Amino acid sequence: MKSIHLILLAVVVLLNGCPIEPDKAPVQFIVKVDSISHSSFAATTDTVTIRLFGIVGSDGCHSFSRFEALRQPWQLDLTVWGQRSLANVCPDVMVYLDGKEYKFVATHQGWFSINIHQPDGSVLRDSIIIK
Repeated sequence: MKSIHLILLAVVVLLNGCPIEPDKAPVQFIVKVDSISHSSFAATTDTVTIRLFGIVGSDGCHSFSRFEALRQPWQLDLTVWGQRSLANVCPDVMVYLDGKEYKFVATHQGWFSINIHQPDGSVLRDSIIIK
C-alpha cells in the first residue's frame, strides 16, 4: 500500500512539474496603414489595384495576415490584419506592408469611396472615379 502512495505521489509531482506549453497560435491585430496609392480613374470592368504602406511590426515575428474587405457598389471598407508569432526569439528586422496590393474589379460608374480602417478606430479615406 505504501508503494502505491509513493507511485501516485511521484506521478503528481511529475505532472505538476512539467511546464504546459502555451497556445502557439499567432496573435492577430489590425495594421496601421500610413498611406495608399492607386490610379485616379478606372473604367468599369477594370481591375483596380490599391497599394498599401505602413509598418506591420518592429521585429521578424510580425507578418501580414490578410485583408478583410466589405465591397459595396460605390464603396470599399478594408481592414488590414497582421499577426505576431509567439516565438521566444524574433529576427531584428522591421516588417513593412511595402505596397501590399489589394485588387478589385470596378463594376459601377461614379465616385468610388475607399475606407481603410485603422487600429484606433479612425478611417483613412480616399476615392477613385469610375468611368
